[in-house]
Amino acid sequence: MAYVTVDVELNEFDDEEIVAELEHRGYYVSKDTPSEGFDREDWQFLLDLLDKQPETWYTRSLREKLSEARFQ
Repeated sequence: MAYVTVDVELNEFDDEEIVAELEHRGYYVSKDTPSEGFDREDWQFLLDLLDKQPETWYTRSLREKLSEARFQ
């Protein structure tokens, strides 16, 4: 097996070519923001995990942020 190192400029390829290559390598590509990809059960799972932690100012703040993002 031979290995080669090449320098490639990403602007040489359009978005569709890059997406096709990444998907061919087994990656999932989406234009959605991470919160758009979460369903109701995902949010509840994260909140449940957070609720199992000792309550601190940080966990309260994080829970508020998750709750707000959930309904956006």
